[in-house]
Amino acid sequence: MAARRGRFIVLALAGVMAASLLRLVAVEREKHRVNEAYQQATQTLKELEEERSHLSGQLAESQSTAEGQADSLANLQLELESVQTRLQQTQETLTALEQDHRHLLQQHAEVNERLDVVEEEKQQLKVKLSSLKELKLAIKDVKRKLWNERWAAWRASIQARKIIDQERLASGNRGYVVRDGVSTLVGPSRLQVHVLEPQPQ
Repeated sequence: MAARRGRFIVLALAGVMAASLLRLVAVEREKHRVNEAYQQATQTLKELEEERSHLSGQLAESQSTAEGQADSLANLQLELESVQTRLQQTQETLTALEQDHRHLLQQHAEVNERLDVVEEEKQQLKVKLSSLKELKLAIKDVKRKLWNERWAAWRASIQARKIIDQERLASGNRGYVVRDGVSTLVGPSRLQVHVLEPQPQ
């Protein structure tokens, strides 16, 4: 019985460990995806900053040399505003990816802690199940606890019965079995007489 229970606990721990490993794989996969998105967003941010720098240079050059190029200057201004908007959106995306990355790192740490706990419990259980002496002591301890519980219940029932008997004895019937035509015995019990047969000498 104890060996079967031990095997069941080992199987349960193995199931928990497998689930934790699957969760760890999923977290690793999501972390890899977020890392790729983070790298891509960083590259896009770098390219946009370079483009903004280039356009700013062109704008400064156009402002200094283009007195009759108002249309070109307006177009460059619109392009610069568009790049600025894209740059702001990319920065917001990058911030969100950084938050996701930190959250995934925290989940990864929690999953690792759970795996460590499960592994430690598994090792402790293996040690207990591999030791026949430990198993016998555990069975003996369970039997002792069951016996103590039964003993306490028996003593409680005896104590309750003793209290009831003392209350009945205190009330008593003052030596009368029937008084004024009415039985003085409490409850449905009847007076029982046990005749002892003579024992052979």
